Amino acid sequence: MAGRKHPGRDETILVDEPHRQTQAERRETAERAILEAAVSIVAERGVDVLTLNAAGEAAGYSRALPTHYFGTKGALLQALADHIVATYNERVRSAPLSERPLDRLCDLITFCIDDAIRDPTSVRAYQSIIAAGLNHPELRLIVDRMTRQSIEDLASVVREGRDNGQIRADARPRAEASVILASLRGVLFQWLIIPDHVELLRVRDSLVASIRRSLAA
Repeated sequence: MAGRKHPGRDETILVDEPHRQTQAERRETAERAILEAAVSIVAERGVDVLTLNAAGEAAGYSRALPTHYFGTKGALLQALADHIVATYNERVRSAPLSERPLDRLCDLITFCIDDAIRDPTSVRAYQSIIAAGLNHPELRLIVDRMTRQSIEDLASVVREGRDNGQIRADARPRAEASVILASLRGVLFQWLIIPDHVELLRVRDSLVASIRRSLAA
C-alpha cells in the first residue's frame, strides 16, 4: 500500500500498488501455460505432433521459450506427465475421502471417473502418453514410473485395509492394485474412444461394487 494526497486535501488516500511478478513467478506462470498448451496438443493430436515450438506458440509465448525452459522434447514430455499427475493429485487431496481404507479405495475410484468427466482433455492426454510408452523409448521410463507409483499408491490403501481388518486377510495389495489400475485405465480408454457406447457413471458404480465385494473382509 502507498499513500497519495489529493491536491487541496489534507487526508491521505491509501491505494494498492500492483503486484509485480518476480522472475521466478514469471517463469512459473510461463511454464504452466506451456504445459497446459502441451496438454491440449497431445489430447487433440497425439504425442508425435507435440513440439517445443508448437507448445510455446500455443501458449502465447515465443517459439524459443520452451527450448530455454525444457531443453528437449523428451524433457517437455516428462514435465507434461508430471504436470498432469500433480494437478490430479491436488484435486484428490481436496476430495472428501473416507478414513476407512476400503471406503477410501472406492472413493478414489469414484473420484477418478468423475474427474475424467470433469476434465476429459487431461485424461485424453494422459492416455495418449500411456499408449505412446509402448513404442517411444523416451516415454517408456516415464510411463514405467507413473504406473509403478499408481500401483504403489493403491496398494498402500489395500495394505492398510488388510492390516486393520476391513479388507480380507489374503488380499495381495500389489496384485489388487494392478487390477484396479488396469480397470480404470481400460474403462476410461473405452469411454474416450466410444463415449456414446460407454455409460461411464453406470460403469463406475459397477466397478466400485465389484471392488467392494471382492475385497471386503
